[in-house]
Amino acid sequence: MKKLTQGLAMAAAVGFAGVAQAAYIDAVANANAPGAVAEQSVPEDNDYATRAGGTWTADAALYNVGDTVLFGHNLKSTSSDPFKLTFTYLGKEASDNNQFYWNNTLVFDQTNSPDDTFSTVFYGGLDKLLTFSFKNGNNVEVVNDGTNGSQLNIPGEPKSSVNFNLFQVPNEQDYFLISFDDGWSGDDNHDDMVIAVRATKVPEPGTLALLGLGLAGIAVRMKGRKKA
Repeated sequence: MKKLTQGLAMAAAVGFAGVAQAAYIDAVANANAPGAVAEQSVPEDNDYATRAGGTWTADAALYNVGDTVLFGHNLKSTSSDPFKLTFTYLGKEASDNNQFYWNNTLVFDQTNSPDDTFSTVFYGGLDKLLTFSFKNGNNVEVVNDGTNGSQLNIPGEPKSSVNFNLFQVPNEQDYFLISFDDGWSGDDNHDDMVIAVRATKVPEPGTLALLGLGLAGIAVRMKGRKKA
């Protein structure tokens, strides 16, 4: 029994070495935080925070009324290794056909349903910005770069700001909500389109194979002991 226990421990050590959670993504500030500081607080008329029935997914992470989102921020990689990104469409408040892109490829728009997902592997490297963007119904594009927060629907009209905001899910690592404001900040912002993004480790085929061999060997030994 002692040898069997040692075998299980060795298989676990081989199979799960390096699986401890690591940080893959984080928010970084730029100099383009739009609107007043008060507008960073989630208002009472925010549909995502109050969950209008039938409009939003039922089981996604929430921000609540009064929580603070990050204006003028971007999402960047904090890992030099590739990692998996999973984007989940949580819903929209806006009537405009807002769109979400990854690497200039359309991923989500008003035809999507809550809980639709898209996954990809990010190979960009350490301190690189994630390559996503939004477009609103006026075809104003907001890219995840230092310009986020500087775009306007109407030139010279600050209140027409088009931007996305970030919210780190409490008690979670590598898990953010990206909330798009398609213009005219000061309304029920942070809910015109809401996307969740989670970063996770890319499974290593070699590690998984070793784990499988270790567990298979243990199973054979157990079978032999039963026959004996």
